[in-house]
Parts: sequence; C-alpha cells; structure tokens
Amino acid sequence: MARKLIRANTPLYLQVESTLKEMIEESVYSTGEQIPSERELSEQLGVSRMTVRKAVENLTRHGFLERRSTNGTYVRQPKVRRHVGKDVAVGLTQLLAEEGSVAGSKLLRFEEMRAPLKVAEKLNIHVGERLIMLQRLRTSNGQPFCVETSFLPRDIVPDLSRADLETSAASLYSILLGRYKIRLSHNNETLKLSYATSEEAYLLSLKEGDPVLLLRVVVLDENDRAVEYLKSVNNPDLVMFSSASTLAF
Repeated sequence: MARKLIRANTPLYLQVESTLKEMIEESVYSTGEQIPSERELSEQLGVSRMTVRKAVENLTRHGFLERRSTNGTYVRQPKVRRHVGKDVAVGLTQLLAEEGSVAGSKLLRFEEMRAPLKVAEKLNIHVGERLIMLQRLRTSNGQPFCVETSFLPRDIVPDLSRADLETSAASLYSILLGRYKIRLSHNNETLKLSYATSEEAYLLSLKEGDPVLLLRVVVLDENDRAVEYLKSVNNPDLVMFSSASTLAF
C-alpha cells in the first residue's frame, strides 16, 4: 500500500519509520505477518533501500519488528508488561486493561488441599490448614503468556467454587473485593529465571527445559494479612517485567 512522504523538515528514514509504525498500529500489517521486502517498500514509498533499511532497523530495535534469519522481517508479538517492585496489588485483568489489551484465562485446576510447609510459611498459617489451589492459563488478546497457580486460605473464601472462575473473563481479585470485601494492599515479590516443565512448555508453546520467568508473590490485604500466594510462570518471549526505574528481560 503506497503512502506519500511529504514532511520536508523530517529526515526520510524517520518518515518511513513513522509510516511503517502507523501501518502496524492500524493492522495493515498484522501481528506475526511478514512485511514487504526492502526493495518492495522502497518502490512503494519512493525512497532508497538504504533509507528503508535504517527505518526497519530502528523499528526492530524498538520491538515493533523482528528479523527471522533469512526468512524476512515480521511484525512482532507485543509483550505483556508486568510491574514488580510496586507497593500496590494489581491483578492481571486490570493491568492488561490499562495496557489496552483484553485479558482472558482458562481454569486448569481447582481443588481443596492441606497447606504444605512452604505454602503455609508464605501465607503465615499452620501446616495442614485448608487451602484453595487454583491454576489458570492467562492470555492477552487470546495469546497465552503465563501459567499461574494461586493458593488461598479456605477460611477467607469459604464458598469460592470452580464455577466462579470458569469463564474467560473471571477476575479473582474482583471476587475477593465484591463478595468477600477483601481490599488488597501490597505485594512481596521475587523474580527469578527458571525452566519450563513439560506441561508448562505445552501450555506456553515452548520446549521442555526452555527458560521461563518465575514470579512468586505474596499478596496482602489492608490489614497486612496474607491473602494469596501466587506462582506465575511466564513466557520470556511475550512478557516484560518492569520496575519504577528499570526494565528487565
């Protein structure tokens, strides 16, 4: 699709970069789609191949495009940006909405169990106390990007059931607030490199043993009571963790 470059005071390569970015944002070139070759783009836009190459290199560096060896250049799958090091507990449904994406989830497991030592320590409860364990595959715009396993003391969610979380749009944190009047306040978090199990690899379109980003979170309410212990396994190709001052991975 030909577009005119007419901003005389702007370098041509920046005009090409801006035009290609607009075409990506307008879905002229969709996520995962190969863009035209440098030769084709230079003919469409009326500029040299060198100018196109510089613009494409900039868009690749900024994460809009990706080169696949000798197979060409493709529109990159946008990364989910997750925040760490913040004092506010924010659920993925709200986070993705703020990023302009549609959150979804698939409930994989929902069961009652007795608290093992490690989980009991995280939730500040006794070993053997009753827990709800739920595991969900989380998606952004239909793309799976993490597997999350949550542990909650049964006594704070006495009638929580599988049916509450079976719809794709179900929000655990909305249920905690709306039904149980639990106001989440802040998190204690750790983030480390781990490796995908066979099940995680299957769910996240990875290979068993591939690197993953493992986020562990203890979520506390406004009374400093531990409400949830969360283990989140993230596909590093699709997720970016950021803090107030640093972007990582």
